[in-house]
Amino acid sequence: MSNTLSDASAQLSRSREPVSKGDGRRSRLMLPALLLPVFMAVANVFIVNVATPSIQEGLGASFADVQFILTGYTLTFAVLLIIGARLGDRFGRRRMLFIGVALFTVASLLCGLSVDVTMLIASRIVQGIGAALFMPQVLSLIQANYTPERRGAIFGMYGATQGIAAAAGQIIGGLLLRMNLWGMDWRAVFLFSVLLGALILVLIPFIPESGSPIRAKLDWVGAALAAAGLLMLVYPLVQGQREGWPAILIISLLLSAPVLVLFAWYERRLLHRDRLPFMNVDLFRHKVFTSGILVLLLLMSTQGAFFLVAAYMLQLGLHFSALQAGLVIGSMGMGYFLASLFSSRVTAKLGAHVLTVGSILTTAGYLLLSWAVQTTGGSSDIGLWIPALAVLGIGQGLVGAPLTNIVLAKIRTADIGSASGVMTTSIQIASTIGIALIGIIWLNALGAHTGSVSAYSDAFVICLYVLAAATALILPLALMLAGRNGAHL
Repeated sequence: MSNTLSDASAQLSRSREPVSKGDGRRSRLMLPALLLPVFMAVANVFIVNVATPSIQEGLGASFADVQFILTGYTLTFAVLLIIGARLGDRFGRRRMLFIGVALFTVASLLCGLSVDVTMLIASRIVQGIGAALFMPQVLSLIQANYTPERRGAIFGMYGATQGIAAAAGQIIGGLLLRMNLWGMDWRAVFLFSVLLGALILVLIPFIPESGSPIRAKLDWVGAALAAAGLLMLVYPLVQGQREGWPAILIISLLLSAPVLVLFAWYERRLLHRDRLPFMNVDLFRHKVFTSGILVLLLLMSTQGAFFLVAAYMLQLGLHFSALQAGLVIGSMGMGYFLASLFSSRVTAKLGAHVLTVGSILTTAGYLLLSWAVQTTGGSSDIGLWIPALAVLGIGQGLVGAPLTNIVLAKIRTADIGSASGVMTTSIQIASTIGIALIGIIWLNALGAHTGSVSAYSDAFVICLYVLAAATALILPLALMLAGRNGAHL
C-alpha cells in the first residue's frame, strides 16, 4: 500500500522526448497495458501474504522458510529496481516492460509448480527480478506517451490502481484458496499472475517504444555491494532464531554494517568522479530527505510485519479461512485507499501536518487493535477489530500517500530522479527488514505462551505493541518535516 515514483520517470520528465500520440485504438489499449502491470505487482504481494499459512502447511515449511518466500521477492525487487530503470533508458522501456512481465509470468508459473520450499524461494527471486525490470518503466512510459495536461489524471489512476490492488489482493488470494481450483490449493494463488501476465503481454505492443538519449554506465559494483550488505543483514535475522544463532550468522550480522558503509563510500566516490552511481547517497545530507526516508522505513517495515503476523493470527489463531482473513484485512486496505484518495484535499488544508495526523492515527490504530484483540481473545467474533483496522489503514494512507510529494518538494529539480528512486527502493528494503524482525518477536512470543489457549492472541498483542512503539517514532519526524515545510494546523 504505497505510492511510488521511479527514477527513470523523473529523468524522463527532464528530457525533451516528444509525446507519442498514436491512433485511437492504440490510445485506448495503452492505459490498461500500463496500469495492469502495476496491479499485478502490488496485488501479488498481498495475494501471497494471505496464502502463507497454506503454503507453510502444504510444503511442510518452517516459519523462517515463509519469511524467505516473502523477503526473497522484496529484497531482489529492491536491489534491482534502479538497475531496471537504467536498462529501460538504455534498451527501450517498452522492451524492458515486456521482458519483465514475461519473466514475472514464467516465474509465477514456476511458483505454482514448486515441489519444495527451495524451488518456491528461487522462483520468487525470479519474480522479484521481473518486477524490478517492468515496474520502473510504467511511470516513464506514462510521461512519454501522455501530454502534461493528461498526466495528472493518469498518475491519479496509477495511485488508485496501487490502492485497489492492495485492498483487493488479500480478498483475491482468499477467494482462490477457497475455490481450490482443480485441487491446486495454495498453488492457485500464483495462477492469477500467470493469467494476468499473459493478458498484459498481449497489450504491451499497443504502447509506443521510448528510450533515453543518456547512455550512462550501469553501476553493477554498487548494486552488488548493496545486495551483499542487505543479504548479510536479513539472512541472520530470519534464520538466527531457527538455528540457535550460530557464530557464522552473528558474524554475518555484524559484518553487514561495514559492507553497507563500504557501499556508501563507493557510491560517493562515483559521484565525485562525475559518474552515475547506483544510489545518490549525497541526498542523505538533506535533513528533509533523511527524515522522509526514516518515516518511509518505519511505515513500510511495520506494515509488512503486520500483514504477516495478522495472516497467521487470523488463520491459525482464530481458524479463519484465507477468504475470511482477506476480508478482515480488507477493511484496513479500504481505509488506506480512501485516505489516499482524499489525502490531497487534507494536505491542502493541513500542509505537511497531514503526516502528523496520519502518524497519530497509525499508532492509535495499532493500540486500538491490541485492545480489541485482548477484549475478544480467542473468539471468532471480532467485530471490534474492524474499526481499529480502518483507523490503522486511514492513518497509514495519510502518511504514505502524500509523503513522496512533501519530501521531493524540498529536493533540487536535478536530484528528483535520484531521490524518487531511493524512496521507491527503500519501500522494498523496509518491508524486507520488517518481515525479518517481526519473525523473531512472533516466534519468541509464541514460545513464551506455549500451551496457553490464548497463545496466538497474546503473541499478536505483543507484536502490535512493538509496531505501535515503532510507528510512534514517526510523530517527531513528521513534526520536523512539517516545520521545515512551513506547514500550519
